[in-house]
Amino acid sequence: MPKKKINRSRSPRGPRRLSVRSVMRREPDVTKIASTLAALAIAQAEKEAEASRKEAPHD
Repeated sequence: MPKKKINRSRSPRGPRRLSVRSVMRREPDVTKIASTLAALAIAQAEKEAEASRKEAPHD
């Protein structure tokens, strides 16, 4: 009789451990990532607004 497979996705987890090439890494700074993404979105919106201003006919 085959053994039952253990569903590991339902097992309780502790804090995530990140490792790259067997070196433990810190958790990513989510606040810094979020502020960088917001700054990028604002810069992109400004760039698009400037482009649309140049395309609009002047009276």
